[in-house]
Amino acid sequence: MSRTYRLAVIGCGSIAEIAHFPSIQRTPQAELTACCDTDAARARAAAERWGAKAWYTDHREMFRTCELDAVIIASPNNVHRNQAVAAAKAGVHVIVEKPLAVTNTEAWDIVRVCRQHNVKLMVGCDRRFWTHNQWAKQLVEEGVIGRVLMARASLHEHWHLYQNHVAKTDFRLRADVAGGAALPDTGAHAIDLLTWLVGSRITRVVGIAQRLAMPETYTLCDDTVWVLMEHENGAYGCVSCNRFSPAVSQATELYGTEGTIFTATDATNPFQSVPMAVFTNKDYTLETLPEILRNYRWPQLFWVEDRLQPTLPKRWIPIIPPREPNNYTNMTRHFMECLTQDAEPLVSGEDGARAIEVMCAVYKSMQTRAWVDLPLTEEVVPPHYQPVPPED
Repeated sequence: MSRTYRLAVIGCGSIAEIAHFPSIQRTPQAELTACCDTDAARARAAAERWGAKAWYTDHREMFRTCELDAVIIASPNNVHRNQAVAAAKAGVHVIVEKPLAVTNTEAWDIVRVCRQHNVKLMVGCDRRFWTHNQWAKQLVEEGVIGRVLMARASLHEHWHLYQNHVAKTDFRLRADVAGGAALPDTGAHAIDLLTWLVGSRITRVVGIAQRLAMPETYTLCDDTVWVLMEHENGAYGCVSCNRFSPAVSQATELYGTEGTIFTATDATNPFQSVPMAVFTNKDYTLETLPEILRNYRWPQLFWVEDRLQPTLPKRWIPIIPPREPNNYTNMTRHFMECLTQDAEPLVSGEDGARAIEVMCAVYKSMQTRAWVDLPLTEEVVPPHYQPVPPED
């Protein structure tokens, strides 16, 4: 019989309310034990609404006085490092919302201390947990589209959409706290998803992250990002993100020598009418076609058209997977399984730290106007960011 794990959430803002608290509630192995937020009213209200036994305004007091197995850190970016380190030293397993940290040094500090204290560390890059992205990963690994040589991930979303209608605080607008916007917020998803789907680490980066659309009276954070990445296996990836497009556009594209896969999670439009589409140039029969594709290959002209030729006609296969269980529920359940089975989380701390290195390399690339090799050899601090002194 599997055990129940006692969870706390630090940061009771929007992402906790719409994603983390509901996912804990839907996960039989998880029990919300404590809520923590610097705003006492918000912490108390969250505890009352979601059934936590206790609430706190100081994470250090929580770790001293509350018996916990794991914590979800959904607080502003600048405090991720100290809160994750405190959790690890208390022997509490950790999920840190993306981005893992703001600087590469902060990120690797979290990884190092979690390893030292033998606690699990997972980064909340939830796009890996959407069903169609997991299917895309499976099809790539099965060689359905051949060798992936080019890939692109994008996420274009106006500031006002989330900030005006969903967010409970303004930390995402503050470059001194968040470090940036289009790059570390939306870009964190795109960089992680692309790296995972390509299946190869990034060895060098060139790019820009600038504020081109929004006035500085609104925010000093970047709103326009282009990143070109070279992978260890010779593939190239491109990430584009912005914070000024009024209609959301999100796409992930994988171009292989034998086919193409498109996925979309955040929005659809006339050019992305389904969440996933696959084209393969391989010669498949109805019996040898991968199950994911066979289950979603509807006829276009005739109900037995796929039985008329020795090999299937080559065409796009549109796929609409179920939305439930959703990405956050899948992520929470996965982490509980990792605790039960003593397994490495799908989005490891190292994955999160390497994504931070890509982001920091973009800032360095703007300074040098050149490619930047990874791993970085020094700490890179984003413009306007004010690091919180490390607590050890």
